[in-house]
Parts: sequence; C-alpha cells; structure tokens
Amino acid sequence: MSKAPLISIVDDDALARDGTRELIESLGYRTTTFESAEDFLKSSTVADTACLITDLQMPGLNGLELQEALQSLGNQTPVIVITAYPNEKDRTRALENGAVGYLSKPFDEQTLIECLTVAIKLQSSQAWRLRTAASNECPIHVADGVLGNKCHICGFFNGLDEQHRVLRSFIKEGFERGEKAFHIMDPSLREDHLKRLTDAGIDVGQAIATGQLEVLRWQDAYLRDDRFDKDRMAAFFENLLQSKAVAGHPRMRLVSRVEPSLLDKAGIEGWLEYETRINYVLSKYDDPVICAYDLSNFSANVVMDLLRVHPVVIVGGVLQENPFFVPPEQFLLELQERKSAGNGSIQAH
Repeated sequence: MSKAPLISIVDDDALARDGTRELIESLGYRTTTFESAEDFLKSSTVADTACLITDLQMPGLNGLELQEALQSLGNQTPVIVITAYPNEKDRTRALENGAVGYLSKPFDEQTLIECLTVAIKLQSSQAWRLRTAASNECPIHVADGVLGNKCHICGFFNGLDEQHRVLRSFIKEGFERGEKAFHIMDPSLREDHLKRLTDAGIDVGQAIATGQLEVLRWQDAYLRDDRFDKDRMAAFFENLLQSKAVAGHPRMRLVSRVEPSLLDKAGIEGWLEYETRINYVLSKYDDPVICAYDLSNFSANVVMDLLRVHPVVIVGGVLQENPFFVPPEQFLLELQERKSAGNGSIQAH
C-alpha cells in the first residue's frame, strides 16, 4: 500500500503551523513541520515533499526566497504561499514563480484544500511537465486561423448564432482528436448549447457518458456557494487542466460563455483581475481557453478592458494576436491604481 503524500509546512508561528498541520492531516495526508526555511532546506524530507506550504514573512529566508531557493536547486515541488500581510508585488512574484496558490491569513479552508489538490496532481503526474507529442504535432484551428503558443482567447461575437458558427469547427476538431471538451454556460443557455452541439454532428449523450464532454453551469464553477472567488477559480482551472491527463486526454479545449449577470455577481474589477491572473495559470499549458462575450451586452469601456487581458482575440470571426494585450503584472498595477483613485465602479452593461 502506497504512503499518503507528504506535505511540508514551514511557518515560524507555532499556532498557525499547528492549525495548518491539523487541517492537512484531517484530509489523510502525512505532514512534517518546520519553523524556518533554513530548517526545511537542511532536512531530509525536501525530496519527498509532495507540496510545500510556506508562510511568507519569516526570520531569515522568507517564503518567496524559499520558493526561489528550491527552484535554484532544480526542485519543482509545488508551493502554496500564505501570508498575513498580502500585497500585489508579492502575489505577482509568487505566481510568476509557479506558486499553486497565494492565500491571505486567515484563509478559507476550502480554498487551501483545492490548491492542495492541484499541487498533488502536479507532483504525481508527469503529464503536467511535458507537451504530448500528439498535441505538438497537431495545430489547433480556430476561426479560420491557427493558434500559436498563447492559448487565452477572448471571443467577441454578435449573438449566439455567430458564436456557434465560428467555434463549431474548433469544437468538432477537438472531439475528432479525442481531446476533452469543457464548457461553462449560463444555466438558462445550457440546453440550447447541447442542442447546437448535437446539430453540429456531435454525439452529446455518448460524449457526456464517456467524460469527453462536460457542460457546467456557472453555479458549478464561477459561483459556487453563490459567490465568486478569483483565487478559488485559479485553483479550479489548474486542477481542471491537470485532470485531462489523469483521464487520458491529450489536451482540453475550454469554452466559457460570459454574460453581464455573471460580471455583476463577480464585480467588474474582480472579474478583470481574475481574467488577468488566469494568464499565469494558462501560460503553463497548451490547452486553448475561449472566453466568449456578446458585444451587444457590454459597454465599450468593458470591452476594451476585456481586450487588454487576453493575448489572443477573435473579432469578426477572425483569430489574431491581440495588439492591445497588456502583460498581467502591468494590468494588475493599473487595477490597483484605479481602486486607489476610487474608479472601480465600471458597469458591465
């Protein structure tokens, strides 16, 4: 019988360290704890650690420096950073260095659990490190174009008919190659979406039965517990992209239809921050993600902001590299400046 994965916890606060340990052990994992980064690096458990949970602010090496020290040693153990003093600079640094999560104390236990689930899959599966030969050899066709190495796509359409007409061949190509199809829909549009897939020649019943197709409602993804949590969603997508390998799919193609009511629930600034941060996650994979927006439903200001957080765009049925794309770290700073200036009340429509 194989041993449960080992989770190492580094935190100079004994109370916080023990609390995290108790939570992790309650999930069935083994744990080991350290009160400093230096103690962890000198220990014999570094190589056996499936996930490292580290506090950021500590005497000696801090959590970010510990993360970077491991990388300098060639150790790719997934890291979750927690902190009582969150700030944008540290969050960006942690995520750019590949952290699975950046959580603020006191953190939501479910969010930590979801980040941990992602980390375990990252550590246990070799698929996350390697592009499959089949994926590399087969170009992805979208909107009469060929997708490059940037896979986060904003699709602007004039109505559902145009959206389905433009994306039909993209979706069918994935099915023909045995790839996973994952779609997130407004609950009121789910049945119509399934019908349109059937009309396109896809055996929807068979695809759902085999797990090749999943069509989720917003409540199953973005609005679990009737609230939007950008950190939880980042962990959700990382977990999702790992699951394709576990299920034997060479790639996953994701399509998400976004409506004003969803942005109203998330808050426009919260949604833009999420769309910006998800670039850090998607940059590690070659799975295309299309965020579909109906141009008639959003103001010009919102459309421009949405354009700026996607490296690739579909406009007028044409795929193109987005000349208006702003690097995530730059746009996150802009969002912070907007909040400071009190201009965070842009309306979705």
